[in-house]
Amino acid sequence: MVREQLPVLQTYLRHFSVSQVYALREVVLMPQTMIEDGRRFYAEQAWMAAHQAFERADRDVPMPASDILVWAFSAFLVGHEQRSLELLTRAFRGFLEAGDAASAARAAFWLAFAHEAHGDPARAEAWGRRLATIVEDAGLDPERALVYSGLGHVALSSSEPAQIERALELSRRAIEIARSAGDTDTAVLSGLSAGWALLRLGRRTAGLAELDEAMAMVNCGDVPTPLVNGVAYCSVISASLRTLDVARAREWTMAASEWCAGHPELVPFRGECLVHRSVVKMLDGDWAGALTEAVRAGERVRAVDVGPASYQKGELHRLAGRFSAAEEAYRLANSAGRRPEPGLMLLRLAQGRTDAAVLSARRLQRETAGDAERLEFLPAYVEVMAAASAAEEARSGAEELVSLVQASPSAVLSARALTAVGIARFAAGDVVDAAASLRDASIRWHELGLPYSEARSRAELGRCYAALGDDEAASLEFEAARAAFERLGAAPDLAALPGIAPSPSGPLTAREVDVVRLVAKGLTNRGVAEELVLSEKTIARHLANVYRRLGIASRAAATAYAYDHGLI
Repeated sequence: MVREQLPVLQTYLRHFSVSQVYALREVVLMPQTMIEDGRRFYAEQAWMAAHQAFERADRDVPMPASDILVWAFSAFLVGHEQRSLELLTRAFRGFLEAGDAASAARAAFWLAFAHEAHGDPARAEAWGRRLATIVEDAGLDPERALVYSGLGHVALSSSEPAQIERALELSRRAIEIARSAGDTDTAVLSGLSAGWALLRLGRRTAGLAELDEAMAMVNCGDVPTPLVNGVAYCSVISASLRTLDVARAREWTMAASEWCAGHPELVPFRGECLVHRSVVKMLDGDWAGALTEAVRAGERVRAVDVGPASYQKGELHRLAGRFSAAEEAYRLANSAGRRPEPGLMLLRLAQGRTDAAVLSARRLQRETAGDAERLEFLPAYVEVMAAASAAEEARSGAEELVSLVQASPSAVLSARALTAVGIARFAAGDVVDAAASLRDASIRWHELGLPYSEARSRAELGRCYAALGDDEAASLEFEAARAAFERLGAAPDLAALPGIAPSPSGPLTAREVDVVRLVAKGLTNRGVAEELVLSEKTIARHLANVYRRLGIASRAAATAYAYDHGLI
């Protein structure tokens, strides 16, 4: 069929159904038309349609390597990773047969990238070596950026500072060559590696700036290969969480979600990336959305990502009070090589198994090492030791946390340290200073927009105020915490809040209920004060409030109220 006849045929085809049209097109039209459709769909970012068009065309005619490469990208973007690997290999061979060394080198680079993403580092390394050989043998100067970029990524996986420095140097050499050649794909990927290298070297500000520069190219639409966009979003969200820059993580997660929303068939986020998105949603208080992302992560996970995905599900189940599901998730995380603590330790505490939580806490106090690991562990350690009345250990943990935060300051870490200090001080009986720390912590959490952490600190602050005898202030904090826990679905925290006894003339605070119970048992004001570790003056004020709220005027009436309302 010559091109001049196509308009006549297209007019004729209007009388057929869509399925009939496609059937006739495959029989009558040249397969070249299907290849052109694939190219057009890919340019329009309709990747599933492009994948299907190339698939149909490939049945009838040999396809050029350049089209097979585009087909491979389309397959990867819609989640067909194994098919993408097969197509990349075909494209590589096609370029070699055509004598196109530069394109063969680029295909080898993407093969190394795809095998790494697929969890096969040995094959990734082999393709990296093949890439370097082609570039060296053909003297391809612009493609040296690909070699340096790949070597930089490999060096970045090391824990040795010297190798991380090498990763930074190689990535910067790649960026320089790629920019000169107008290769924005390689410039962005190398910029991400350089940013991560700086972060791992402790140069937080410089690292985030490097990542921002790479993301600027993504946001401007300068990246020709769409899968680079997904990699970039995942990388910058991960880096933001690593540095506990919640605002940055939230911003990039929103940008990534908007990009994905425009391409519903897209599967750019696998395993670890979905875990990061789940963490951001959890921090923002969208626990249902966070669990959805964590479940999806488990479905699209590589073997290396099973642990983080399972641990994240464990955290969400624990916070919501689904203890059996949480325990199973933590066990799966442990089997996959991800330490189940501190989540499992906090689960034991929530289950009322304080002794088991303390045993884990003391073991982990000896085992955990490295600043990042300690920063994650210590807030939970302080909580457990305070709950076990091990005030000295709680204080020591809080002091270490403060020291670490001073060395690596961030708004989130500062709020965590203030919360831990407040909990430790309350456990030691230093209620006034505990209240001051927890008040500052609740303000910090509110400014960060982290509702669960804010509610936890306000609940602890309410306990401080109650211990100080300021029941009105305590009630306000408990009410604020209760409202937040109800919105979030934080059943264990909600159950742990002090109860409020109902009465015809208004509720009694938790402290007033305690006083009424002891009065009903026959204790004098001095006896109640000694039992509650408060002053007689404070007890007298509590009783005055009880009389006023209940409309009564004697201890006998308070005793009758206690029996009538089941407080005894």
